[in-house]
Amino acid sequence: MKVIKLLKRWISMLTGKSVHHVKQGKGKYYSKNEIKGYYNDLTGKISDKVTLDDNGIPIVKTIAGVTAYFPIAIFQYALGLYDLYLETKDEDYLNKFLNIADWSIDNIDSVGMWNCMGTLKDSKHLTQSSMCQSEGVSVLLRAYICTKDDKYSKCADKAIKFMIKDIKIGGTCVYDNEKVIFQEYVSLDYNLSVLNGWIFSIFGLYDYTIFSNDKEYKLLLDKTINTLCKELNKYDRKYWSNYDQKKTVASPSYHDIHIMQLEILYELFDKKEFKNYALKFQKYQKNKLYKILAMFVKLKQKILKNKYYDINTSTV
Repeated sequence: MKVIKLLKRWISMLTGKSVHHVKQGKGKYYSKNEIKGYYNDLTGKISDKVTLDDNGIPIVKTIAGVTAYFPIAIFQYALGLYDLYLETKDEDYLNKFLNIADWSIDNIDSVGMWNCMGTLKDSKHLTQSSMCQSEGVSVLLRAYICTKDDKYSKCADKAIKFMIKDIKIGGTCVYDNEKVIFQEYVSLDYNLSVLNGWIFSIFGLYDYTIFSNDKEYKLLLDKTINTLCKELNKYDRKYWSNYDQKKTVASPSYHDIHIMQLEILYELFDKKEFKNYALKFQKYQKNKLYKILAMFVKLKQKILKNKYYDINTSTV
């Protein structure tokens, strides 16, 4: 039954009917030099398909029947609201955004972590997530910019400090000599190094670097950018992109996100590697045979189950 639900979910992803996998173009209002709109266009997340609780906070349900306040979904919803506010100047969007920013403060723990994967009852990974921390930081900094209320900036500071901690001491980052890799999914047994999650994590660190102008964070940002440039080949299947470094093939929606994120990184950091791989992945995308092959491999991986992921956490 769970496999059937998973396949239905994957079909909804392919057809663009999944609210969790909406088309994400480049954000319309982001800036290279200041914190404005978000880098991905997450406005498609604002939909009547999203289930909200009585306080306006998004909730998700997994194929295992777990109903959860999943921070990544909540923060992405907030960032979509923020861009809609910038677009329309409608105060209702701003108030809903700030409501979620307040939720983020109420739900961060004493060490600066949001309980992320644990909310989905994920049996494969620790609960902390760099993508979660990063997107929470991006929400909080935009809330501070709108309100000048220090409670938001102080919480963002606490969250980013947790994000950059080594996974060996409970954080979300892998440090290997000069390598700096952020982990959307944290495991002490293996490093998945999910591409889109790593890049989302970079966006939050970039925001914080702009906000703080702190040399320590700027150095860390430079190191993770340089690491990603050198590691991009690990995401290249020669006909499609990998979701992670364990050769999990990306779904068409994530392949599309990879292209868009790499284009944004090129605009922000002017590294030729980002542009080259964006163009390479675009060529794969335009090849119908490559796309069919990627979908076949993806379907096979879904049916046989991926040992690195808990299918029970898939949201419907």
